[in-house]
Amino acid sequence: MSVRDAIPQRGRRHGRGRIAIALAVAWPVGSVLAAELPVDAVTLSSGGLAEVQRSASLDGDGTLYLEVPLEQVDDVLKSLVVHDPSGRIQGLSLDGLATLEETYRRLPFGPEDLGSVARLADTLQGVRVRVSSGGQRLEGLLLGVAEHDADPEGQGHGASTLSLLDEEGGVATLRLGDDARLEVLDPALRERLAEAAEVSGRARTDEMRRIAIALDGEGERDVSLTYVVAAPVWKSAYRLMLEADGEARLQAWSVVENASGSDWSDVALTLSSGAPVTLTQRLLERYWPTRPEVPVSADSTAPVRPDGGSMELRGLKAESMVAYSDAARSRSQGMAAAPPAARPEVVESATAATWQLPDSVDLAAGRTLSLPYIDASVPARRVSLYQPERGERHPVAAVRLENDTDAWLPPGLVTVYDAGVGHVGDVNLPGIPAGESRLASFAADRKVRVAESSHPEERVERMVIVDGVLRITHRSRRVTRYAVENDAREARDVLVEHPRRDGWAFASEALVESTAGHHRLELTLAPGESGEVVARETRTRRQSVALADAGMNQLIDWREAADDDTAGQLEALLERRRALAEVERELEGIEEGIARAVERQARIRDNLAAVGTDNDLGQRYLGDLESEEEAIATLEERREAVEAERESRREALAETLRQLP
Repeated sequence: MSVRDAIPQRGRRHGRGRIAIALAVAWPVGSVLAAELPVDAVTLSSGGLAEVQRSASLDGDGTLYLEVPLEQVDDVLKSLVVHDPSGRIQGLSLDGLATLEETYRRLPFGPEDLGSVARLADTLQGVRVRVSSGGQRLEGLLLGVAEHDADPEGQGHGASTLSLLDEEGGVATLRLGDDARLEVLDPALRERLAEAAEVSGRARTDEMRRIAIALDGEGERDVSLTYVVAAPVWKSAYRLMLEADGEARLQAWSVVENASGSDWSDVALTLSSGAPVTLTQRLLERYWPTRPEVPVSADSTAPVRPDGGSMELRGLKAESMVAYSDAARSRSQGMAAAPPAARPEVVESATAATWQLPDSVDLAAGRTLSLPYIDASVPARRVSLYQPERGERHPVAAVRLENDTDAWLPPGLVTVYDAGVGHVGDVNLPGIPAGESRLASFAADRKVRVAESSHPEERVERMVIVDGVLRITHRSRRVTRYAVENDAREARDVLVEHPRRDGWAFASEALVESTAGHHRLELTLAPGESGEVVARETRTRRQSVALADAGMNQLIDWREAADDDTAGQLEALLERRRALAEVERELEGIEEGIARAVERQARIRDNLAAVGTDNDLGQRYLGDLESEEEAIATLEERREAVEAERESRREALAETLRQLP
């Protein structure tokens, strides 16, 4: 069996189920089995991926067989790269997810029929068989199987009776018992039955897929495969030993798991940090597009325009198209993989840092391994860090770690030890880029106390009138004091993280640095010493108010806070506003008097209608009605005069507003 028989070629027709069986039972000359493709190198990414490299020796044409867990097949189909220095890849093949379905689609029986002689026989009508049961044996064309229920008293079990057409043309029956045996005499159908049984067994228990990779090439050569599959995220666990003179020993341990499905033996292991984009797609699963159904039409169709021949690609002549095809084929030849260096340095790229462990690794599938990959002395300065938002009087003991190694330090838990003391705390350390530092807090510092006090102030700093608009500048000021007491026998460097406030200007003589959310103030105290750091914050807020819309109370408040010039202008405006308010109050009184007179008139008219006018009481009501009418007339005359005065004073107020700067 040649490679071309094992791998479907373009233009040739092969049934996928038949090819899969052939791959499982026959190995072509020059093929390399899965067991002969050892894992050479693994790169574990903190993004949850493993880049796996395998290699094998091949002579001439051949096929590589790679076994991977079913859940990794999609990733292998997405990412597989073949490095062949003098060969060309033809393609790869494997059992699909629907191999069982495809196998039984062309058979008269299903996988559920294989568990019973009677059920299988019932699907083989017209097939020549030999059947025996209970010491009897029949041979002929199978006609069918009849099922019999148990007797009405519930005694016994249901049974099946098989009927067939024998050589003499007679119909014979045979009751099938527990010892029934069915033999299919058709060689082709018998072979297909065996194939179906094998596929069914593999589908029930096989969680692996064997991928056949066909290569054309010349001579003996080393071929390697590289692919990327999902893997558990490798973790970092740090040990930090605090030492004297501002130094600490930092050791990073990696925790890796082998979930590749294959044992690692003498594998070069590389750890890669970063945050790569990781995507997956179900490439092995079948997707059937939905097509709209078009009804059959009997209408005639206009003739299709004759084909005028293919056009040249834009800017590409026929001869350059040939060169392009040759170039594409040459790229598919693959290239030899460069052998890894024995002890490479740490490499940091634009998106990740990688550490290749100096010694090879042996790790069985499913096991976990922890190995150190960083061991360095780094600058470390102890501080007492006070964070007001914690609501605690005591700061926390912290250490400022500076990453002066060659690469980024991945995030991870840090177990902190103090030389001569032992374990002092744990830290959840974020990633530290090379050349930067981070504060790592690991315990409470009970020997230092901090008392915080804050005094806010608010005042009007400036007022100016422009085009009838009063522009007010408000100045807010907040002074926060942090009183620190050091009860320890050692000196303390205290770092106060004062929260940043948007829109506020900050100033402090103790400011040493700022972060996105805090200003850091530093204070050094000798044993038993007390001290204080002060944080000053200011904010300027501007307000514009149209004076024409301002009320008297507002004008009075502004006049009290303004400078002399602005206060004089506001006083003139306030006088006009008072005069206008006085006449408006008088006008309101007139309106109320008229309303009361009208109410009295209505009551008098009601009484007059009740008693009439031909008596003394009626005559008195007539007199009262006349008096109210005269009062209303007098009030209306006064209202007209007051309304005129109001308009005059409004104009005076408007004129005063116009005369303002």
